Amino acid sequence: MPTVPSSGVRLVLDTIAALSGLLWRGTPGRLIDVAEEQRIELASSTALLAEL
Repeated sequence: MPTVPSSGVRLVLDTIAALSGLLWRGTPGRLIDVAEEQRIELASSTALLAEL
């Protein structure tokens, strides 16, 4: 079972923000870093993942 972030924050990145975060630094990249640190939880949907 995944751990729940202590902040209780769940975040949905749109496709452009997710792609930007994966490829470049900046705010979207920092959001992905924070999610990897398990300080926030990223959420998605089948449609967003298919678009990505």
